[in-house]
This record gives sequence, structure tokens and C-alpha cells, in this order.
Amino acid sequence: MRFLSHRIAFAARRRAAAARSQRTLASSRRAAAMASFKVMEVLNKANLLEASGASIMHMEVGQPSSPAPPSARRAAEAELAVDAAMGYTSANGLPELKNRIARWYADRHGSAVDPERVVVTTGSSAGFVLSFMALWDAGDKVGVPSTAYPCYRNVLRSLGCEAVPLAGDAGDPRSGFEFPTPAQVEAAAAGDGIAGLILSSPSNPTGAALSAAELSALAATCDGAGVRFISDEIYHHIAYGAEPSPSAVDLPGAVVVNSFSKFFSMTGWRVGWLVLPAGDAELAGAVARLQQNLFINAPTVSQIAATAAFDDVDDALDGHVRRYAANRNVVLGALERMGVDAAHVAPAAGAFYVYADLGAYGVADSVDLCNRLLDDEGVAITPGVDFEFEEAIGKRRVRISYCGATPDVEEAMARLARWWAAGKYKQ
Repeated sequence: MRFLSHRIAFAARRRAAAARSQRTLASSRRAAAMASFKVMEVLNKANLLEASGASIMHMEVGQPSSPAPPSARRAAEAELAVDAAMGYTSANGLPELKNRIARWYADRHGSAVDPERVVVTTGSSAGFVLSFMALWDAGDKVGVPSTAYPCYRNVLRSLGCEAVPLAGDAGDPRSGFEFPTPAQVEAAAAGDGIAGLILSSPSNPTGAALSAAELSALAATCDGAGVRFISDEIYHHIAYGAEPSPSAVDLPGAVVVNSFSKFFSMTGWRVGWLVLPAGDAELAGAVARLQQNLFINAPTVSQIAATAAFDDVDDALDGHVRRYAANRNVVLGALERMGVDAAHVAPAAGAFYVYADLGAYGVADSVDLCNRLLDDEGVAITPGVDFEFEEAIGKRRVRISYCGATPDVEEAMARLARWWAAGKYKQ
């Protein structure tokens, strides 16, 4: 009996050791749950083809082809020329950059923002991580538009939160092209028990944009329902209507996320910012502690360059938006000539994307379509599965980025139209 018990114990130890060994070789459950960011996979394949000599038209990533503003580059060059150590900044950012961001809100929005509400981050990506972790606990539910930037739900999931889709309908070819309404947010707060809402306006991928009244109504609904609201404003000032992009900096309880990546053409510099709600010392303290431990501070040279970038808004950056507007017309015009009905194309009122539902034209696997288009014509676009909660919807859709040079956009759309006319998109 004693021998048998020893054998049982020995077998149990072997199983435990094997389990530990297997556990050390596998990724964490958190990492395993993280979905890939499909646009980066498309970019990687496109870059490999380009390195092999292929002519590639990059319409997949939201990366402006224009360099950082001249003043930003000059400021970085001057700083790097100094023979001295480039040290840490305060965790929440250089005071001069925080002051310059606050002045930006006064100049462009007429908003009085205390610079102490500003937290400089390592791109908007770090801003999402900091705000998500500061606002919500594992197990919390957060409302996200059914068609949205995929990293919202991917990062939320990695933190143990549940992303709840709002305003989606698998049977509607325009599902998710517009924003959730206050009534839908109220219903999700009462029914699903959402603790938060995040959305971007102008939107990635749809280009839809909220009016000031619509943004205010959503923020007021969230504030009244105890739902913490994050306004992603990374595509602000890239808009094509008469009205400027409204900001949530003055709205009660709203957290604003922004970045130098898009309007300022500084994607690789990895610098962004948060504007925290006025008077919320508890949230400000939480974000500061998280920043200190997770990121220390945003890159110092990037902060110096970003401070100077504001000097070029009128001369250079607003000119980029005029180019995006011309590129937008090229893309929309090509789709119209291809026979894609405007009813199947998202509003494209801002940002620099056109998002189209091609299900009515026989497209049922957008990943395969994008792969074949890249192989056949060297045109890289992004499958909609990146942006949708419902994979079936995403398989009907594609996103076309038009932030490059206008001749490149024209060439890319000519190749796409030729490929489409040959019926090669059919599966």
C-alpha cells in the first residue's frame, strides 16, 4: 500500500513538472488572447515584396508620406548636436510641451486647458493603455462602436476587460458606418452594465465625424449614466466639411487622447498626449503612477520636436489636409467608376480612409482579396476583419488609406480599377 502511494505521488509530481515545463514554453493567456493587428501583417508582406524589387503602392497604413514638420526636425537636430546627455523628463512631460498643447486648444478650440491636465505619452497607444488601466478593472465592460480601431478591443481584452459592440447589424451593408447614439449608450449602460465608452471622431476606419452637438450629447449621456468616456481625437483637424473637429476637452468627465502621428505627420516619433478631466485628482494621480512605472516618460527628443511642430501648422500641416482632400476625391471617384455604389461606402468626412462594404459585389473573404491584390498588382489595402467585431462583416469590407502622395494614390487606384474590371476580385 505504501509502495502504491509512493507511485501515485511520483506520478503526480511528474505530471506537475511536465505542466510547469509546458507552461514556461507557452505564452501567457493574456498574450494568447491578443488578436493580431492585421494592417501590420499586410504592411510586413508589402515591405518584403518591396525589398525583393516589386513596385508596391502603400494604401494599407495610416502613415502620412510627408515628413515631420520642418521646425520639429530642426529642433531635434539642434538638440542632438549638443554634446550632453539627454536625460529623463518629468513623467507627465516637458512643461514647455504641455504649455504648448494647452495653447493649441485655446487657439483652435477656444478652450482654456490647464497644462497640468495634459499628460505627454509615448504615442496615443500608451495613452490608451494608461487611460484604460486607470479607469477600468478586469471584468469591466466597455462600449466600443461595432466598427472601430481594433486595438481598442485588443488592448481591453489583454487587460481583462470586455469590449461590448454598439450599433452593429450584420445584415446592414452600412452597419457601423455611423456612431452609437446616446439612446444606445444608455441601453448598454442599463442592460450590459458598461463602465466606459471609447470612440474616435473622425473615425478610423470609416471617416465618420461627430458634430459638436452629437459629441456633447454622448459625453453628457455617459456622465449621467456613470460611464467613463474616452474621446480619441487622433485624426482631429483632418476633416473635409465646413465645421472643424470638435473636441471633448470641455465636456464633463471626458478623457481626451491625441497624438502627433497623423495631423502632425510624426508617426515614428512616438509622442502623443492625454487631457484629463478638470478637477479629477484621483484619476490624475492614477495616470501619473502608471506612467512612472510603465513608461517613465515619452522620448525626450520627440517631446522637444513636438513642441516646435506647432510652429508649422499654418504653413505646412494645413496644406497636408488639402492634399488628403484631393486624394479622397481620387479614391471615391475610382470606386464610383468601378461601379461601387456610394451607399456601400462609409462617410469619409474626416481622417484619411475610405471604408467600403463589397459584399454586394461578391466579396466574401477580404483577407484573400487583399492578399491577391497585393500579389497581382502590388497594391496594399487592409481587410475589414481588422475593424469589425463580427468577422462575417469584416470579410465583406476593405479600408483604403489615402495619406500618401497624390500621384501614388492615383496610380494605386488605377491598378485596383484595372484588377477589378478583370473580375479578379471574385472568389
